[in-house]
Formats: sequence, structure tokens, C-alpha cells
Amino acid sequence: MHDLVNNLSLSQSLNPQTIQASALDTGNVDCQGAGMLAVVLLVGNIVDTLDATHRIDCKIEHADDNGSGAPGSYAACTDDDVLNFANLSAGLFLSIDAAGKDQKRHVIGYRGGKRFVKVTATPVSLTTGGPIAMLAIKGNLSQVPASNI
Repeated sequence: MHDLVNNLSLSQSLNPQTIQASALDTGNVDCQGAGMLAVVLLVGNIVDTLDATHRIDCKIEHADDNGSGAPGSYAACTDDDVLNFANLSAGLFLSIDAAGKDQKRHVIGYRGGKRFVKVTATPVSLTTGGPIAMLAIKGNLSQVPASNI
């Protein structure tokens, strides 16, 4: 059997917390040394009744290295940069705007050529909100084994 644990780099890029009034994001996900990236949004029970007015908008952005190992200016990803979603508008790939979209996991794959990626979840008109967390999974690593301890 192949060894998956040592060939993927897993990081909890957003600790579980309540999304209510402020946007939450992964921070700077550094793709250096990885050939693939997937970001997993783990969405719990959103207490508000979700609809077009009460929702969570999720967007993906990417940035080049600014020359000092940090991200330069982030720009919205397009359809060519991602997997699993289409028709991105200003990087928006998902609106959690219906009861069937909470208490689920949503996965977006990144295939663009930039070093840094960031996924942001922005609440719109939520009064109570609910739990959310994000994981970054990197694959096709140039250095193995990955440190997943």
C-alpha cells in the first residue's frame, strides 16, 4: 500500500470558530514545494436561516512572492486557476446561502501558478452564525516525508 500520510502536507489554516460578523480566512497558504493544493471548508450548523440575503461568501485569491518570501498583492482567482468550481466572479466560488450548503465540507482545488493562496469566508447579514474551519492540503511535494505531527 502506498504511504499517503507522508506524501501530503496537512495544515489547519483556520481553527474552528464561529463566523458571524467578521470575515475569516486561511491566512497565507505557501505553495512552495507543492505541486497541488486543495482547501477544505468545514461548515457546521449555521443558526441563521440562509438565503440570498443571509449567507457566507467564499472567495479564493493568489499572490506571487514579493521577493522576500512573503506574498505580494493578492488578486482574485479565475476559473483557469481552480478545480471543482466554475464561473468565478472576483474570486467568489461559493455562497453558502441555503440550508443544504451548511453542515458540509466544500473543497476547492488550486492549480494556478502563484506561490501564495488565501481563501476568505465573509458573512453577509448573519446575526448568530455558526462554526467554520479550513484545512490546506498540499500534494506532489518536492520534499518527503511531510511533517504532519
